[in-house]
Parts: sequence; structure tokens; C-alpha cells
Amino acid sequence: MTLPSGKWRLGFDIGGTFTDFVLHEGTTGALTLHKRLTTPQDPSEAALAGLDEILAMQGIGPGDLSEIIHGTTLVTNAVIERTGARTGLIATEGFGDILEMGTEQRYDIYDLFLPFPEPLVPRDLRLEVPERIDASGRVLAGLDEAALERAGAELVGAGCEAVAIAFLHSYANPAHERRAAAILRSAFPDLAVSVSSDVVAGIGEYRRTATAAANAYVQPLMHRYLGRIETALAARGFAGALRLMHSAGGLIPLETARDFPVRLLESGPAGGALATGLFGRAAGLSDMISFDMGGTTAKAALIEDGQAAIAPEIEAARVRRFTRGSGLPIRTPVIEMIEIGAGGGSIAAIDEVGLLKVGPRSAGSDPGPACYGLGGTEPTVTDAALVLGYYDPGFFLGGRMALDAGAARRAVARVADPLGLSVEEAALGIHKVVVENMAAAARVHIVERGRDPRDFAMVGFGGAGPAHAVAVARALGI
Repeated sequence: MTLPSGKWRLGFDIGGTFTDFVLHEGTTGALTLHKRLTTPQDPSEAALAGLDEILAMQGIGPGDLSEIIHGTTLVTNAVIERTGARTGLIATEGFGDILEMGTEQRYDIYDLFLPFPEPLVPRDLRLEVPERIDASGRVLAGLDEAALERAGAELVGAGCEAVAIAFLHSYANPAHERRAAAILRSAFPDLAVSVSSDVVAGIGEYRRTATAAANAYVQPLMHRYLGRIETALAARGFAGALRLMHSAGGLIPLETARDFPVRLLESGPAGGALATGLFGRAAGLSDMISFDMGGTTAKAALIEDGQAAIAPEIEAARVRRFTRGSGLPIRTPVIEMIEIGAGGGSIAAIDEVGLLKVGPRSAGSDPGPACYGLGGTEPTVTDAALVLGYYDPGFFLGGRMALDAGAARRAVARVADPLGLSVEEAALGIHKVVVENMAAAARVHIVERGRDPRDFAMVGFGGAGPAHAVAVARALGI
């Protein structure tokens, strides 16, 4: 089948529970939608299988696509779950502990046992080499290349797949960092090297070093994943452009994504925020709240005058989920959004004082909520929604997936029985806890911006968004 050039475009997004697909036909603007459960052990499996399935629905092949746009939460998940590569850091002599020292600011001045996120690079893999550049970019001491080679050999010998280079004041003069990177790449061709002045050329040693370390940490993972995707698509006959959504809502080519994967930290949610602005303009509305509730988390973003705000950095892997300052600062442009709660796969439990709580643990896609019939037994937000009748068990994913209502009831009974509630009452309790938590977090975010939530309209999306958006909007007074 021969199609006009540029007629078909495909977008897909890998989430923690589902991988979503949309196929766009350029002549009529028709859309075809599809979903598959994410395969955590190798996300490319679900991505490629779903791609084949959605193309088969229209009787076309990968060779008919002019463009593929890809959003992903793989980078975020790797940082949160600490599943990235073994990573080393080479720093200026005397500054190897900058990841531990941070900014020496406390996000809660009254907590004597304040936890902070563990650095992505452990202390034994943070090495120092003699060199020094001052804040004006003047070289005070040259780079000791022999010491650098010894440091590189030590890190490779310790099993490091990636190394971040972060020298003092390299934002003013990157010469030493770039020379160090050239030496390491020549001596160790298989080593992924992240140069802090290339990743983020900005003042602020801790944030620049933390961002370079995060980039190095996920670089091998994303290089392998993108390589599998690229190879598989080429084998299927795809010859169009493959681009990835970055955290600020734009598109970057494959090569940039491989070198700077930290820019993909909020790749998936960024697309939803842009779509909210698009839908708002189509409806004649300029002020919107983007409400994205997936399988693992719920996020909100403000769209004002039809535009999403861009923040210069984001915090990842917070040790206190909703507390600013308790995470790793990643200096990269990102659509300003806030995590406001749990997702459809988040697990409900009874805490130590006998109260019902939801999250932060998630059943994800493996085993997933109990109602998926894949081995999950703990009660989740999705199970509660099914018990309440918000989902049709025979028409989930458009009828492609049947839900087990009995398994959902048995799971919810695990919290209902200890509380002396019926299964329906416990399910409603789970639903209300999630809704009120999300509304409270969103209200704080909006009020901190000096805005009134009642002045905004809401767009709800994501796998669990439409089942909760109306209740969240009511709680906010929208």
C-alpha cells in the first residue's frame, strides 16, 4: 500500500502501568487509539507490540509512517527506583563531597533527623583530580591528565558504566572538562561520559554536579533502550523521523536524547500539559488546570493565557513526596507541574494508627491491580473504582481487556474487614482519600501562585483521570 508522504504519524508514551498509542491520518485528521500494559523488564517489548497492533488496525506498516513521536517516564522511574547504571564522578580536588554537602539548606528546620535523598554516586566512586579554574574562567592550575587517567581506570575497574565530570567553575571555562572527557573517551570507548558544562552550563556547583550525575546515571539505560527501538523500527521498514518529547514540551532527535537523557525527565507529563492548552484554546478558554492521573502518580499543571509555565529545574526522587527541597535538584527546563497524589495502581492500606491511606506504593503493571487478573492481591485505586461501578468490567480498554470484579472486591475487603466496613464503603473511602489528597495538594500549588482555582477549567486525562476529575474539580470549587 503506497501512501502520500507524511500522511501517517504515530505517537506513543510509555507510562508506569500502560503504554499508550495514537495514530494520526493527515488527510482527514482521523485518530486511532490503542493501549497495552507496559512491560517493566523491557519497555520496548510493549512499545513495539502495540505499534504493530495499531498499524494493523489501519492496514499499514511502519514504512508508511512519516514520523514517530515518543514520550516516556523511563528516566523518571530509573532515578526514583535507582535502577540506573553504576556511575562514577570525577571532581576538582577537594570537591568530591559536593553531592553530599548540597546547599546546606534544610527543608524542615524543626526535624532533627531530617532525611535527604542518597546521592546517585556513592562516596567510593567519587574521585578527585588536581585542576582549578576561578569564577572568571581563568586557569589557576592545569589539569593533571595522568591523575585523570588513573581515576578513569579506577572507576572502570570498579564496574562503572558511566562517569560524570564536574569541575569547579566549568560554566565559566569548560576547557578542562572537555579535555578530560576526550581523554576518558579515548582510553575507555565503552564508558558513557557526561560533561557538566554541556549538560547544564550554569552557576551553582551542587545543582550542576547533581544534574550531570543524573544524566550519567541514566545514559547507558537510555542508550540501550533507544538503540533497541531504533534497530527494531529500521528492521520493520520505518524510514521516517523518530523524535522524543522533552520535559519543556519540545521535541529532540534521537542523538540528543542519547547524550542528554536527563532532559526527558518529565517527557510523558509534558505532552499532556501541552494538550490541555490546545483543548482550552479550542474551547475558547485560556486558563486551565491540566490534571494527569496515570497508573502510578497524579500531576497538575497550570495553563495561563493558553501557555504552560516553564521552570528552570525540577526535583526528582523526593524522600518526602510533597515537600519541596527533599529531592534531587535537576537543572533542566521543564513544564512547571506538581505531583499531587496517587495513581490508579496505588495501593491502599491501613497505617499504624488505624487510618486508611493510599500510596505511595504502586502495583504498576506487574502484577497490577487485583482486577487485572495478573496476580495482584492488594487493593488499589483502580480496584476501588471498579467496585464503585466507575469502570465497566466488560469494556475496559474498549473491550480488549476484561476486569475481574470478584478479585477487586476480595482485594478491597483486605482493608474493609479490619475497619468494620462493607466492601463498597471501603471502596468509597479509598476514592475519597485519593480525591481529597489531590484536591488539597492542587489547591496549595494554585494558591501559592496567587491564583484562585475557581477561575480555571480542568482537563482530566491519563488512565485514571476521567474517573476522578469531576470529584477533584468539585472539591476545588471548579
